Amino acid sequence: MKLPNWFRMVWWALLLILISYFLFQRYPDLSQGHAIATDFFIFLIWAVLVLVPFVQEIDFFGMELKQAIQELRSELKSQVLSLRSEIRSTQEILNEANLVPLPDAELPGLEKRAQIAIKKAIQEHGSPHEGTLNQQPSVDDYTQLLFEARYGIERELRRIGAGRLDIAAGRNPCPITEVIQTLNGCQLLDSSLATVIREVYAICSSAIHGQTPSEVQVHFVQNLLPGLLKALRSV
Repeated sequence: MKLPNWFRMVWWALLLILISYFLFQRYPDLSQGHAIATDFFIFLIWAVLVLVPFVQEIDFFGMELKQAIQELRSELKSQVLSLRSEIRSTQEILNEANLVPLPDAELPGLEKRAQIAIKKAIQEHGSPHEGTLNQQPSVDDYTQLLFEARYGIERELRRIGAGRLDIAAGRNPCPITEVIQTLNGCQLLDSSLATVIREVYAICSSAIHGQTPSEVQVHFVQNLLPGLLKALRSV
């Protein structure tokens, strides 16, 4: 049976008070050297009770007194495991957010496995558009324009970052927002220009991710893009 913590604390305090009172009553004899074996035994029990809050466990005449710290340790261990799980999940999300293409040598093998997986999925679930599976997805003019705008802006930003600061290069490039922030911090981009680039990039990205841009957004990008690219190419 597991006793509540408050009961154990009260019981411990009671025992300590009673034994302390007993030793106080025996103090005259103890101070005069008239102690008996029982006095030593009770004094040892008193010492153990006094030390209980400060030690993890005590062995006393074959009896082991364990503290609630064991429960605290178990709870702490559980929290550590939970924290590790959260860190692992966060890392997986970051890995998914920063997708990196496989090396060219691995793509043929992946293509074969992908064809098998695609065929299996179609056989299991069917497709309401089986007659148009070989057609390329259509892209409206607005999306095409915004894609080209984002491509041009990102290409220039990464060129500046790689050439002037040795960033944004390699197979796992930095997020473009980080590139903009770094270039702004190094005064390679004016703050006002960096703000405009972020807004244009956000509009372009929303269209690429399947959202429908408004005419105002498209005209905003269309009007600023030529000057924006010219400004970036001058850096």
